[in-house]
Amino acid sequence: MPKLEYFIVADSISVDQTTNRMSVFHVLEEVHAPLFPIVIPRLAAVAHWNAEEGDVDRDFQVRIIITSPDDQPKEFNQNFRMVRPRHRTIANFMGLPVQGPGVMTIEIRLNGEHKASHTIDIRKIET
Repeated sequence: MPKLEYFIVADSISVDQTTNRMSVFHVLEEVHAPLFPIVIPRLAAVAHWNAEEGDVDRDFQVRIIITSPDDQPKEFNQNFRMVRPRHRTIANFMGLPVQGPGVMTIEIRLNGEHKASHTIDIRKIET
């Protein structure tokens, strides 16, 4: 099974079409809001996988599970085929509702197995 090199959640990413280099913009660690509920306008979850022996030409399933404070987890599935020794998966989300302050957790699973998670502190600020 591919080994996870890294998993990061940011506001957005960009992939250069010529070089395949990726830039990650505004890693999400905290979100501040004066009132709730709010909507996080966009979020990109990026994972980088390294093939292990026997992984090339096999299919794998990634599941992203987003759990907002005081809300039910939302699951998103993505399949990929390991055609080279390294592979990147990108999941873009738009308009994520958040009901109140707390911790948002974004978990990544590969073929049902937990691989990593990223947390975002959702904080209420005084105006």
